[in-house]
Amino acid sequence: MARILCLLLLSGLAARAAADPVPAMTAVPANDPRIAYMGRIELTEKAARMGYPGVTVRFAFRGPAPSVKLTGDSPNCYFNLSCNGWDPVLIHLKEGGNEIALPTGPAPAGGWVVELVRRTESWMGTASFDGVLLPPGCELLAPPAFPARKLMFIGDSLTCGEYNERFPPENDSTARTTNAQRSYGMLLARWLGAQVHLVSYGGRGITRDWSGKADTNTLPVFFPRALPDTPGSEWDHSLYQPDVVVINDGTDFDGGPLDPEKFIAAYAAFVGQVRSAYPRAYILLTESGFQSDGSDGRSRAPRDQLLMTIERVAEERRIAGDLRVKVARTGFFPGTPTNPHLVAFQHEQIALALLGPIRDAAGW
Repeated sequence: MARILCLLLLSGLAARAAADPVPAMTAVPANDPRIAYMGRIELTEKAARMGYPGVTVRFAFRGPAPSVKLTGDSPNCYFNLSCNGWDPVLIHLKEGGNEIALPTGPAPAGGWVVELVRRTESWMGTASFDGVLLPPGCELLAPPAFPARKLMFIGDSLTCGEYNERFPPENDSTARTTNAQRSYGMLLARWLGAQVHLVSYGGRGITRDWSGKADTNTLPVFFPRALPDTPGSEWDHSLYQPDVVVINDGTDFDGGPLDPEKFIAAYAAFVGQVRSAYPRAYILLTESGFQSDGSDGRSRAPRDQLLMTIERVAEERRIAGDLRVKVARTGFFPGTPTNPHLVAFQHEQIALALLGPIRDAAGW
């Protein structure tokens, strides 16, 4: 009899559970005003698509923890996830849609501020933030505003922070060891209390790519875009007017010698393109950390040509009346014995070299 009663009780509980619906989650779209973005994105109601590194998504909530929706079009899309400024954890997206539940437990009375920072760059895969799913009792709050100061760093894989978290003797040159949040540009933004946009792409120069190909997505081609690999994805420069722009790209020299006068003309034209987009910004031209100064036994001729180029372009701008274009020196950093890409503490050295020139230019 006891067994029959127990079975009846369990049957009743099961029927009741089947009848009680699971509490519905409330979907908040990517373009909700309570979700803030730093960096270039292509924003629709469905998604905030991102190709550039360092793009930051910020929102705040109170109550039970929500879930975030993300999509990666390759298995090489990585993000940092942090709450209330705590040390970030690594998020690796699987290819396709991802639904990531934030840690359970109610937020404190003041709420949690969540930040997702895109670690990787466009050739490693385009990603999107697809909104937030709120459980019953969860409330989105207005997130803290990003700083009023604005920086922009334009360049190649050095500016992306490519492979900057590897450390010899390991040679883990994969998307996982790329962390834009530890790049020199994002580090400077934290030191100076500024927003930052990284408009950068690995292996792309002003006139050609790392292999010497000119018919590709070079810097002047992707600079106007919201998504660097998507023709027609136009970025509205009025949405972000930087106080200081740093141009740091030496990839052109990876493909062999360059005609000096033609390269000067191309570099000057690109600086003019940047000036047209940002008429009030200070523009700092710097040499690439990749190009040798001869200390590693390689020729310093490419570095000398790059330095001559930026000095000439800055002088021509000065003569033309543009006094907000200057040269800022950063030095050569040989990476590691296994890979020429700079590691994180070398990014810190570049940031230290640029700190004074940026402060002087902007008056910070």
